Amino acid sequence: MQQISAPAASQTLTPVRRPYRRGVLVAAAIAGVLGATGAAWRLNEPIAPNPTASVTTQAGADAAPDAAHRFASAASAALKPLGSAISVVVRRNDTLDAIFRRLSLSVEDLAVVRGLPGVRQSLDLLKPGDVINLTSLDGGLMSLTRRVSDTATLTVRRDSTGDFAADIVKNALETRTAPLRGSITSSLFRSFNELGASDQVALQLAEVFRFDIDFAQELQPGDTFSIVLEKLYRDGKFLRDGEILAAEFINNGHTYRAVRYTLPDGRHEYYTPDGKSLRKAFLLAPVQFSRISSGFGLRWHPILDRMGTHKGIDYAAPIGTPIRAAGDGRISFRGTQRGYGNVVTVSHSGGVETLYGHMSNFEQGLYVGRHVKQGDVVGFVGMTGMATGPHLHYEYRVGGVHRNPASIKTLPAEPIPAELRADFDSKARGLLVRLEAPASATAPAAATAAARPGATARVTLPTIPTR
Repeated sequence: MQQISAPAASQTLTPVRRPYRRGVLVAAAIAGVLGATGAAWRLNEPIAPNPTASVTTQAGADAAPDAAHRFASAASAALKPLGSAISVVVRRNDTLDAIFRRLSLSVEDLAVVRGLPGVRQSLDLLKPGDVINLTSLDGGLMSLTRRVSDTATLTVRRDSTGDFAADIVKNALETRTAPLRGSITSSLFRSFNELGASDQVALQLAEVFRFDIDFAQELQPGDTFSIVLEKLYRDGKFLRDGEILAAEFINNGHTYRAVRYTLPDGRHEYYTPDGKSLRKAFLLAPVQFSRISSGFGLRWHPILDRMGTHKGIDYAAPIGTPIRAAGDGRISFRGTQRGYGNVVTVSHSGGVETLYGHMSNFEQGLYVGRHVKQGDVVGFVGMTGMATGPHLHYEYRVGGVHRNPASIKTLPAEPIPAELRADFDSKARGLLVRLEAPASATAPAAATAAARPGATARVTLPTIPTR
């Protein structure tokens, strides 16, 4: 059993006051006297003392009829436990109502808490694995605590007057940077896992260089990489890996380098050290970590059983793998098309059109005329139409003429604007020094706190008037 600790600082939401009978106030007064004289009084199951949080006995007018009697009798329950503390791990399809009923807690108290302004959304958005800490007194809710994000914790308490008050604690994350170096043995993911990094970091690296390296087709054993990585900490404890700030990848003898830069509008882009954008007009492949099962040109058709021209590239991948728009454009077709099965076509500038066939399903909300950005998901790999296995059939057309997607060389996006070049050079220089430093010189992680560790914020929200 674990008792809920009070936060160091909080964002005060709204108390709700509910009328109580006189006997309850007498119980609270006696409890205060006992506390002041050092006498201990407890109700229900024992829990560890909490020096920073107080729990008082009050019950609402709309609670069960004998609630006031139960709480009033607390004064005569000396030396009994103060209350029970429970940590609940949210199950699949769980709701707070279901949790409260499972624990025989007052659903009337839950209704009052959910009525606090700014609280309902933080309470109702539950995911499997979330932890909710509760303390109760004879079935009545005394406190509830749950983390609602990496930087925010919601705490609800019943105060000495019987009101419920909610606090949101804002805890700043500490950002540190650390170097990471390795080489490819069997796969990109295994190489990162062996260094203690997550799969997400490997995916990030593939995204950084996705315009220059096809990580499904071109990765070679012995390729090497070096990155400067953010690592996020909360209260001094490692939380998760952050963003790649700088990277170098040597693929088959060719060196590729990137530096992350934040533009004035808040967008993050990767550039070469001399300020050229890594972004190109079109992706090398619209499906990550797939393999080419059939190339462009003449082939023997596996279903029609005859020789013919294959006007695109087939990428074999598991059913449900996301398919991304190769470039910015507008949806010009969404539907079923003969042997292609479920198809989406995207019209781009310059008379270019891309086609994505054999989809198992379309991305939700996709419609003809909708603008999509490069990398947006348009559908999912399937085997609809004339297909012998799950794959994406991808075509690239210019003025209606099919071109080999693998041979398309596209121009990079705009470089760093001239007015930002000095700022970019200054920031890039520091990252490149860390990227190039010998491993022994970069072993200790350099802490660059985004905010003072442990810093908190408090914001006061409106209150509900006493009835």
